[in-house]
Amino acid sequence: MSPRPIAFFSPELVSGGTQRHLLEVLRLIDRSRFTPIVVSAKGTGPLGAVVRAAGVELVELRLGPSMASRDFLRCVREATDVLRARRVAVVQYFEWRAGLIAIAAARRAGGCRLVAARRSVPKERGLQRALAELVVRVADRIVVNAEMLRPSGGAGQRTDVIPSGVDTDRFAPGRDRAAAKSCLGLTPETVVIGTVGRLEPRKGTDTLLEAVAALGPEHPHAMLVVVGEGPLRGELGARAERLGIASRVRFLGDRADVDEILAALDVFVLPSRTEGMSNALLEAMAMALPVVATAVGGTPEVIADGRSGLLVPADDPAAMAAAVGRVLADPARSSALGESARAVVEERYGARSMVRRLEGIYAAVAGDHANPEPAPLVSARNLDSLESCRQ
Repeated sequence: MSPRPIAFFSPELVSGGTQRHLLEVLRLIDRSRFTPIVVSAKGTGPLGAVVRAAGVELVELRLGPSMASRDFLRCVREATDVLRARRVAVVQYFEWRAGLIAIAAARRAGGCRLVAARRSVPKERGLQRALAELVVRVADRIVVNAEMLRPSGGAGQRTDVIPSGVDTDRFAPGRDRAAAKSCLGLTPETVVIGTVGRLEPRKGTDTLLEAVAALGPEHPHAMLVVVGEGPLRGELGARAERLGIASRVRFLGDRADVDEILAALDVFVLPSRTEGMSNALLEAMAMALPVVATAVGGTPEVIADGRSGLLVPADDPAAMAAAVGRVLADPARSSALGESARAVVEERYGARSMVRRLEGIYAAVAGDHANPEPAPLVSARNLDSLESCRQ
């Protein structure tokens, strides 16, 4: 049997957790069984070259700022042409905007089965929140990366919980931390705190800035390294200035060499207000770093507080600063936390195991064509609701 074409619809290819997850799937998916195609709703972003280098076809739709426009209909037509031309059997989509395009295109193309991915708590409100729920509930199968993300009702019965997975060969301990710090222009003695995530409100980077400021008396020269981009970049820079720590914060933007940045850290912090199961957290744990994370979303499913990391409340810079301070003050405990974190990832969160489980779902969904079941599809009424939706 020839490989089944499968199309992955992503909102955009920036350096976020969803996109890094997709890259792992593309890297490890069995090409003898599946031919992956990536459809990016808003263009490629910095990871487009990585997708193409992996030998994967990349389609850029270049969706504009408004979903209620002819531009959206153009994207649906272009995506439909791709699905028909490649005879795509399975469509998986991430995020509601990409999901609406995928669902409408699959309906027009015919013969496609739908797999929805939910990797974080929906941040939208109002109509956008309803649409985020809609694109999940109309799917033939739903994949979430944490139990707390399982939808209610009948949709929950069609849901598989597959934890995020990381490349434990790439994200591995044992690198020269002093050399990694030198690559960032820092001395070996510099205490380096780091985080990775999109710069948006739900990621809580503002809380981390306040925590670093609170650490000042005990660690006045500690540096904070922030990897990621987003709409709050300017505001966070201004906040660092107001807190008097601007000289001790490095905003590195999107980086493809996250593993090399993590190698320079003394402690990793995940300050999120909401979270599914963070790829960045798992990558840091795989590097055997001591981690301090907020007890939100799926994070407590990963971290055993006090054994494989330290959990703190969200929006509590004092508690975050205290936890970071405890890690930095006790090298033996720091090392033990890191070793335990690495063991947890090796046992439960390897990328290869994750992709094998996903392949099983793709094969099962595609196999439904032998005994077709009615596939839930978005109705004309649902699509009409887009007229009042704005990004």
